[in-house]
Amino acid sequence: MVNFRSGLSTFGKYIDQPAIIKGLSNIVPATSSIVALSYTAYDTYKAPKEEKKKRAVKDLLITGFALASAFIATKGLKIGGRKIIKGISEECHHSGCCHSGGHKHLKPIDQVLNQVKDKHTKELINKVKEKKYLKLSQVAELNKSLEKLAPGERLMSKVIPDSHIHTPKEIFSELWVLTKVGILPVAGGVVGGVLADKVNGEDISKTSKNKIKEGIYQYMANITLCNAGAGLALLGLNKLNIKSKAIKLAGMLTGVMTVGVLSGGTIANFIGKNIVNPLLGDNNKTESISKKHHHYNIHDIFKDINAERKPELIDCGLHIDDFASVGFFYGLKWIGPILPALYAISGYRAGIGYRNNDTSKSQSNQSKIELNHTPFKFVYGPNIKIEKF
Repeated sequence: MVNFRSGLSTFGKYIDQPAIIKGLSNIVPATSSIVALSYTAYDTYKAPKEEKKKRAVKDLLITGFALASAFIATKGLKIGGRKIIKGISEECHHSGCCHSGGHKHLKPIDQVLNQVKDKHTKELINKVKEKKYLKLSQVAELNKSLEKLAPGERLMSKVIPDSHIHTPKEIFSELWVLTKVGILPVAGGVVGGVLADKVNGEDISKTSKNKIKEGIYQYMANITLCNAGAGLALLGLNKLNIKSKAIKLAGMLTGVMTVGVLSGGTIANFIGKNIVNPLLGDNNKTESISKKHHHYNIHDIFKDINAERKPELIDCGLHIDDFASVGFFYGLKWIGPILPALYAISGYRAGIGYRNNDTSKSQSNQSKIELNHTPFKFVYGPNIKIEKF
């Protein structure tokens, strides 16, 4: 058991070393673009002959804008030499992310260097400091050397900081980071979808509403509420002075499941029905039903919440980014560069304006196209089914 824990700790240090994070940050944009282009080619191939051109335009613009926004979320945006948006790779809120130290004190990694006499060990530490790559065997070797030098002092944690978050202030800082990172790919997907409809000759005054509504649904249900669940759980555990990392991880996963996965869709639909739809001037079926009542009561705002956009099994599958967010909350820095690419999936769904219960006749033809705008076919009736083509 001790060897297993030691090996797991060594692997954790390996994937959290600066060189790995830098490498992921560089490779994710290219990999994401290849995946997006491959999906566009597949989706265009599967489309009816008369729809192939429109489908290609739609997929290219939506994925292009969603991913470009995701990359901005990762790298940041600079215009005229001025930083407009700080990327997630530059955000450094918790103490495990940066080496602290004022003008009078050495950085932790330099403190370790001053203690080390062995030349080879110094070389390995300097590699980490210069963000050069260490093999897993080298990380294990460095860990062993430092433990032998000062047993129990955890010098390795000064070279590659532990994954952890300390204070409520840091937790809310991470929430704010993820809020900014999540909104950009979703907004980009909506913009790409509206532009695609314009290029394809669609009436954007009719099609854009669904994109805005789905964008808000995705942002609330699949991003914000799940992150809030994880953050609130962590705050509660800190308030109870829980120290165990395993309990904290389990608590955050529970927060994601309860607030996000199980309740997120319904909460997002509640906001959509009572706030978003009225702002968009969308008098949908559920609203017209409520207007038939002679008087308004509190039950009306809860009536038929999921009538327009029912949470689906496939929506749960999109929550992979939320469990990745838990890792980011937990302090696993290597997850940061891949989060925006995962969020771009929600951006794509927003861009196609996905609605699974659109009752508007003017949208019926579009809905038939959009609902099957994935490798799966959605069949609706008393029981929702997902069938593969």
